[in-house]
Amino acid sequence: MSHDLSLALPTFAGLEEVLAAEATELGLTSVEAGRRVVTARGDRTLLYRANLELRTAVRVLLSIDRFTVTHEQSLYDRLRAINWRPYLPVEGSLFVDVVDPGGWFRNTHFIAQLTKDAIVDQFRDKYQARPSVDKSNPDLRINLRIHGRGEVDLSLDSSGDGLHRRGYRRRTGEAPINEVLAAGLLGLAGYRGEQPLVDPMCGSGTILAEAALLATHRAPGLLRSFGFERWPDFDRAEWATVRQAALNRIRTAPYPILGGDIDGVAVAISRATLDRAGVLPSVRLEESPFAALDPPTSDVPGLLVTNPPYELRLQTGRIEEFYAEIGDTLKQRWPGYTAWLVSANPAAVKRVGLRSARKIPVMNGPVEARFVRYDLYRGSAED
Repeated sequence: MSHDLSLALPTFAGLEEVLAAEATELGLTSVEAGRRVVTARGDRTLLYRANLELRTAVRVLLSIDRFTVTHEQSLYDRLRAINWRPYLPVEGSLFVDVVDPGGWFRNTHFIAQLTKDAIVDQFRDKYQARPSVDKSNPDLRINLRIHGRGEVDLSLDSSGDGLHRRGYRRRTGEAPINEVLAAGLLGLAGYRGEQPLVDPMCGSGTILAEAALLATHRAPGLLRSFGFERWPDFDRAEWATVRQAALNRIRTAPYPILGGDIDGVAVAISRATLDRAGVLPSVRLEESPFAALDPPTSDVPGLLVTNPPYELRLQTGRIEEFYAEIGDTLKQRWPGYTAWLVSANPAAVKRVGLRSARKIPVMNGPVEARFVRYDLYRGSAED
């Protein structure tokens, strides 16, 4: 493969600029933020590092071809003409992901089957053997994105499983937040590990885990494997060097990280999550209602970032009262902090009773939400 690689980094809506900043800091070049994707260029080492270290990318896709087709047969012909042997062993396994938001072709399942047929037919003709299809654990995952009028981006998925699968989460509470989204919210809040961080309604501990990983400079992918490790050109020595460099960067968290939850089961789940992530020593957990939780002692202004229950987890009628209590607690007990709440209930958010400094649209799974900032040192005027 070329050492001047074209990469696409899918992410969630609202996190594109956070990911672009991450990619630039990593050393990728030609970084451009698009709609739910960041494109960039780099070499093989940076492809390895992007999978291991990026916190807000969903996958790392390696672009191998871009072309325009007019019908399904022309797509088959183009795919069959590509030399697939550098990417896939003759008797290896593959899986095809197709994204066709415009519905240009018949359906995504048919196009995935067509792509598989083109590759298998080429191998059968050249080598009298063929790769198999494996949805769960293929040697090669192929990504086909169709946009415009038959414009095709053909990529190899170097990640394998989505990068949100960090490997630290086994059990969750209700409505757990996605790991990539948790890292993105911290990025939007400006958290770099250089100030206290509190999640007073921590649930299964995902925001705390991502904060502690960031504060300790621990790469989020250290507990898992990646798709590129099964590619024919995988450089084991280079990968070992990349991993060791990441391990060498780990530090002790310089400021307190505090998590609280009124539910003792949630606190126990958080503790197990943090332990598997390797960051439990960096986080203090308390079984406590938000109203009784004390801010950490620090000379540095802190951040409060939380995903409070909303209508999906709290009965309608109680939810607005609950948010009013959140606002009272912020006003009375957390002066000097900047608080960020992610919620999909705008009526409940209004009951917080504090003037919001910013509202950022984000997607919490399939639910459109707002990430709302309150600068508590500015007073408590009503929103």
